[in-house]
Amino acid sequence: MDVNKTKKHNFMSGLWGKARDAGIRRQKIIALFIVAGTLITLFIPSKPMVVSADIQMAAIPAGSYARGDHQAFDDPGHPSDENTIKTLTISAFNIGVNDITVQQYCDFLNDAMTNGLLTVGSGIYYTTGGPHPVVNVKAGMVYLKGVKDFLILTDAANAHSTIHWDSSTRTFSVLSNRGNHPVTAVTWYGAAAYCNWLSQKEGYLPCYETATWGCYYNRNGYRLATEAEWEYAARGSQDPLINPDYYQYYNYPWYPNGNYPDPTKANFPDSGDPWENATSPWTLPWTTPVGFYNGSLQLQSVYNWPGSMTSYQTGNGTNTWGLNDMAGNVWQWANDWYQNEYYAGCPLTDPPGPEMSQAGAMPDGRKFRCLRGGNWYNGEQDKYYPTINNGHSRVSNRDPAYYLGGDEYQYSEVGFRIVRRAATGTGDVPYGAEFPQVPPKAG
Repeated sequence: MDVNKTKKHNFMSGLWGKARDAGIRRQKIIALFIVAGTLITLFIPSKPMVVSADIQMAAIPAGSYARGDHQAFDDPGHPSDENTIKTLTISAFNIGVNDITVQQYCDFLNDAMTNGLLTVGSGIYYTTGGPHPVVNVKAGMVYLKGVKDFLILTDAANAHSTIHWDSSTRTFSVLSNRGNHPVTAVTWYGAAAYCNWLSQKEGYLPCYETATWGCYYNRNGYRLATEAEWEYAARGSQDPLINPDYYQYYNYPWYPNGNYPDPTKANFPDSGDPWENATSPWTLPWTTPVGFYNGSLQLQSVYNWPGSMTSYQTGNGTNTWGLNDMAGNVWQWANDWYQNEYYAGCPLTDPPGPEMSQAGAMPDGRKFRCLRGGNWYNGEQDKYYPTINNGHSRVSNRDPAYYLGGDEYQYSEVGFRIVRRAATGTGDVPYGAEFPQVPPKAG
């Protein structure tokens, strides 16, 4: 962990001690305008598309935006990694409306087991054939076949995991009624492996080469968002009819009043949601269901949350592209390696992030991936509202994280959502002319 970032995670040791003691959103082009030299496309939204794993995807149109910290937040923990503002051009892509849930990740694990072999115990990697990734389970840690880096920890490996591995039935299951909560305890590899599985399940080309974890950005399968894509999506629609103040470049995903953290619109620390400060069996992580902060009066009778609270009024934290939880709840893995000064010299069209060789090493010598979006309990208090700990969930915030997780996280803060590039023709096509083969970006 970067020494400048250490204080963002120091709270965890005390927190864990306390815990131990206690269809695509389709949009049609209707007009084109040029505003300040930037192309703005107007869209009429409709329902998101639901893919085979019951994942809703929203269509993000091609466009341009100025990436970085526009509000002079000047985070003292890492003041230099978002202050080079450059206008980027981003190709169209589709992104998950929500983070991947515990149930969806369990479905992946169980399907992988059915199509291969799972085991608990020795350090031997058991392998089988077949089209799907095959994983091994060792001491509660789940592995992809033939790969030494683990994907996720079950409750046997971490007391606060929300996934259970039953060695007698050889199945994975959801713990504590958290199937609709974002999955946690997942590494960067675990997120990438899920993307490959879903790609294969739907007949797309997997983007990740698991021998090196290089990414084929030109393939039509699922992957993690680049930092540039993630921030573009988090900032919301450029349609001035939907989001008239887009070019103010707010700190947070919601409109209006997007410069201010709002604990009614996101799972921030001290938001008062029913899962906060929960006791056994409702222990850490203090996540909320995906899309929970949608402006509705939520009911205990629907969500079966812990405690005596019977209802909880949420604010609407959904952004103007219909994306939920782009602030708070859990950190989201980005595809990129972390490099502090990457913005200064990056490509201005679809920047893919630095190569692994370019990633800045942390004081312990390890190289880190990027996290985005903040989480349910992380970071210093917000400078605008000192009484609110906002989880560092500003849309421009960057957080370096070891891609295998680590003790400082206790694996309770990090999840992911998925993206898939938009077809350039009339629809998605098999591998061919529209998606030419090129070497993958080094993992």
